[in-house]
Amino acid sequence: MYKVFLVDDEIVVREGIRTSFPWDSSGFVLAGEAPDGEIALSLLREIKPDILITDIRMPFMDGLALSREALAFMPSLKIIILSGYDEFTYAREALTLGVKEYLLKPVSAQELENALRRVSLQIDEDRRLHADLQAVRKQLELSSGLMKEQFLREVLQGIRDEEKRSNVFLNARKLDIELTKRYCRVMLISIRQTAPTDTLLPKALVTRVADSQPKGSVYLCQLDGLLAMLYLSDDAGVMEEQVFGVAGAIKHEAADLDLPAMHIAIGSQAGSIYQAPDSLASAFVTLKAMRGHMSEDSTSIMDNADTQAEMSEVISLADDASLYDRLRFAAVSDIGGVVNAFLSKDGVAQRSTLMLNYLLVESILTASRIIRENGGDPEKLLPHGMQDERGIALLTKPEDISKAAQGALTRALEFRDTQSLSRYSETIRQACSFIEDNYTDPNVSLSDAAASVHLSLNHFCTVFSQETGTTFIGYLTHLRLERAKQLLENTQMRSSEVALEVGYRDPHYFSYLFKKNSGLSPRDWRKERQVDGS
Repeated sequence: MYKVFLVDDEIVVREGIRTSFPWDSSGFVLAGEAPDGEIALSLLREIKPDILITDIRMPFMDGLALSREALAFMPSLKIIILSGYDEFTYAREALTLGVKEYLLKPVSAQELENALRRVSLQIDEDRRLHADLQAVRKQLELSSGLMKEQFLREVLQGIRDEEKRSNVFLNARKLDIELTKRYCRVMLISIRQTAPTDTLLPKALVTRVADSQPKGSVYLCQLDGLLAMLYLSDDAGVMEEQVFGVAGAIKHEAADLDLPAMHIAIGSQAGSIYQAPDSLASAFVTLKAMRGHMSEDSTSIMDNADTQAEMSEVISLADDASLYDRLRFAAVSDIGGVVNAFLSKDGVAQRSTLMLNYLLVESILTASRIIRENGGDPEKLLPHGMQDERGIALLTKPEDISKAAQGALTRALEFRDTQSLSRYSETIRQACSFIEDNYTDPNVSLSDAAASVHLSLNHFCTVFSQETGTTFIGYLTHLRLERAKQLLENTQMRSSEVALEVGYRDPHYFSYLFKKNSGLSPRDWRKERQVDGS
C-alpha cells in the first residue's frame, strides 16, 4: 500500500478526489488531507506519506513552497502537482524540485490513477535501490571486522577507561593488531560525496592500498564519516616514506580510475600509541585547512607541517559551513544549544586538547564571519585572546571551551542584531505595506512577501519576526480577521461572502480561524455586536 496525502484549498476538488477514486481496490490509501500548505506541512511530518498530491496555487503556502519544505525532511517523497490551464508555465517550475507528474484540472479518476501508478513504479525502484545499498553496506561491515574497527577508534580517540588502558596491548594482540612500536602517525581521508554510492569505490581503493603494506604497519578504520589510517613503526624515517608513499598511491590511482575527489590529511608524528589522539587531532586541523583552501574537484594531500605554516591564514579565512549556517539567522538564546550539540556531535570529550581547540576555532571563525558580514571588526568586538592560537590553547577543559565559544558567538549575534534593527526596519515596513495591499488575495503567500523585498524565504522569516514580533501568517491573519470584523459589524454580508472578501476561499476554514482568534463564530460575533449596539 502507498500512502497518499492531498492538499487543495478547494473543498470540491478534495471531495471529488476522495470520493471518486477507488482507494479500497487500487493499492493506494488516502492517509490525510489539508486545505493549504501550512497546515499540510505539520501533518506531513506525522503521517510521512509516500505520495503528495498538491494544488500549485493556495493561500499561506503555495504548492511549490510546500514541495520544497516537504522534500527537505522527506527526500524520497513523490509529488503530483494539480494545476489550472493558466498555471501551466508556473507548474513546470516544479520540475526543478524533482516533481515528475502534474495534472490539469479538472482531474478524472482515470488520469489520477495513471499518474499514481507511474509514481508508484518510481517508489518501487527507489525501494529496491535502497535495499541493494543496505545489503552492500551490511556485507562491507561484516567483512571489515567490526570489533577491530571499534578497538582502533578507541585507540585513536584516546582510551579513558583505566582497565581498558592497562589491557590495551593484550586486547590488541587478541585482534591481531601489533601496537608495540616506537612511533605512530594518523592519516585522515575525506571523500567527496554527492550520491549514496560515491564512497564505495574510493573506500575499496584505500582498503586495497592499505592491505598492500607490510603486515602490522598500517591499520584502517572509519571515523566520523572519514577513513582513518594508523601507521606504526620503530623507524621514523621509514614511516615518513611509507605515509607519503601510500598517500601518493591513493591520489594517482584515484585520478586514473576517475573516482570522486578525496582530501588526504596527514597528522603529526607521535610517540607511543598513547599519543595517537594528538596525531589524529592535528590531522583534523589539517583537513579543515584543506577544505578551506584546496580544490574540491581533485584528490589532494596536505601534511601537518603545511598546516602549521598556514595556520594564521586558516584562522582568519576558513569557515565552517555547518556551524555558520546554523547560527547566522539564529537568536542569541539559541547559541548554547547549538554549541553544545556541535561539541557533542564531534565527540569532544573523547579527544585531545588540540581537537577541543580546533572546535573552538570553528566558533571563532563563524563569529568573525558574521561580524564582518555586518560591517564590523572581529579584532575589536571579540573577547581578548580569541584572535590567536596562544590564547585559544590556554583553554583545556570542555566547559571552558564551550563558555568561550558561546561568548564569541554571543558578541557576534548581538552585533548582528544591533545592525539589523536599522538595516531592516524600512525593508519590513515595505513588506508590511505589501501584505496590507494584498491580504484580500487568496493566493498571497510568504514567498510573495519575501520576493517583494528581495529577501530569501528563511532570512525574511527571521527578520520579519524580529521586527514585528509575529510571523508572516500571524500578521496576515490579524489583518484579515480585523477587516472581517468590520464587515460583519457594518454590513449585511453573509459569513461566506466576508470570507471571500478578506482572502479566504474556504468559508469553513475562515470560521475556524475566526473562532480560534476571537472565541466566537462569525455569526455569534455579529449577534453580540448587534445586541451591544441596540
